[in-house]
Amino acid sequence: MLYHITRVLARVAGTLVWRCRVAGASHVPRTGGVILASNHQSYLDVLLLGAACPRRIRYVARSTLWAHPVLAWLITDWGAIPIDRDRPGKDTFRGLLEVAEAGEVLALFPEGGRTRSGEVGTMRGGVGFLARRAGVPVVPVAIRGAWEAWPAGRRAPRRGRVRVAFGRPVSYDESWEDRDVAADIRRRVLALLEGPDPPRPGPPGDEAACAPPDGEGAA
Repeated sequence: MLYHITRVLARVAGTLVWRCRVAGASHVPRTGGVILASNHQSYLDVLLLGAACPRRIRYVARSTLWAHPVLAWLITDWGAIPIDRDRPGKDTFRGLLEVAEAGEVLALFPEGGRTRSGEVGTMRGGVGFLARRAGVPVVPVAIRGAWEAWPAGRRAPRRGRVRVAFGRPVSYDESWEDRDVAADIRRRVLALLEGPDPPRPGPPGDEAACAPPDGEGAA
């Protein structure tokens, strides 16, 4: 219940405060396991990605966040999966594989943390390992404008203009090395970032306000 309430609030705030626009939401498969691999610009990314995706998302969150009772309650309701970002173990990867293999949507930020410069950093090979082992497609996601709205080091967000763009799903088989999968996803994210600026709000279409276009499914 809390997830759905938060998602509605994120859509409203995304549209009114950050003029969030969404492109390519129809590229997210309607059913089955899928990994969303996104660049990581800001704390806003989790909320806006959840608002933009036509399906409910499971997130990865660093385990230290569970030390805060209120935040722990919130992210647990969201279905967040704890991970030791510095020392991920076999149990962590097994849990993530189970999510993808169960037909859910798993969102990853393969850079391992928020950008400090606004640029897309090197992506880690774990996303390739998970995609190949789970046998699910990867949808690259590019978030643009969230860094300007709430960069690392700033205490509170400011108004801005954010775009969330979903690319076409890609499948990787065992012929791929993990680092090559990560590099390919990074290349696709960069290509999405270079896309045209979103249009001003208008009739619903494949590029719309911070919510999936009409008829694209629900969480």
